[in-house]
Amino acid sequence: MLEGEKTQTVAAPPHAVWEIVSDLEGYPDWHPFFSDVDVLERGDDGRVARAACKHGTPIGTLKTEVEVRYDDEDSVTAKSTKGDIKQFVGAFDLARDGDGTSVTFRLVVDPGTRLGLVLRGPVEDRVRQSVLNGAFTGLEKRLAESG
Repeated sequence: MLEGEKTQTVAAPPHAVWEIVSDLEGYPDWHPFFSDVDVLERGDDGRVARAACKHGTPIGTLKTEVEVRYDDEDSVTAKSTKGDIKQFVGAFDLARDGDGTSVTFRLVVDPGTRLGLVLRGPVEDRVRQSVLNGAFTGLEKRLAESG
């Protein structure tokens, strides 16, 4: 099981951060774990409710289907329903922090038996840190690009 959580304050108001983290279709442009997102279903509000995703990894491309839940403008959670990874849950939680936004990114991945053999020890630590740190690096870059 690969689990991780990181909290960081970014210099942008919550609504600006929300626009990015709640747009699953845009994840391939900034989030290192998503190389492709195909929308399968949208909710009544037009946001992605279910999507087929591809994840580029050093061992090849993995595929997942995820369901997405949005809680107000405070939290977005993507949870796998099927695919190459036994279980995947990723979530962004937002809270105002002065003039910026405190962002917490949580990740839980159960790669399953076959992939689990590869994700052990130092490799697991490197992957965890790469995804957590990469998400924040990508988010900050995307915020800077959007003004």
